[in-house]
Amino acid sequence: MLNERVSAAKKIASDLHQAEDAIDEAMIRIAQLAATLPTARRETNMSAIVGQEAMGKVAHALAAAGEVRQLLTDAHLALTVTQKEVGLGARMFGAGVKPAEAKLVDEGSNDRQGADAPTFAKAV
Repeated sequence: MLNERVSAAKKIASDLHQAEDAIDEAMIRIAQLAATLPTARRETNMSAIVGQEAMGKVAHALAAAGEVRQLLTDAHLALTVTQKEVGLGARMFGAGVKPAEAKLVDEGSNDRQGADAPTFAKAV
């Protein structure tokens, strides 16, 4: 039974990290588009009115992506609680001791493929 829970937790952690990476990539691409639109307008000497509706939609898309990212980080933190509730405490995953309110930190690596076990949040 423990092996099944560990296996499920690994799959959840992998999918969660992929989803987090995907929304970050989407935000990067939307932000690049948001920068390209006014740059192109200026480089072509177009009126400020040209493309304004599109720029507004892109800005709104970036804000919406930010909301999605917040929801994913909220889910990430909620999963640390779930992890403990199902008996898979932080020590079982080698993540060290986590404070009650764990904060996510970027350790400079997007390579999560080599992880032996899931880590839903790293303590700071």
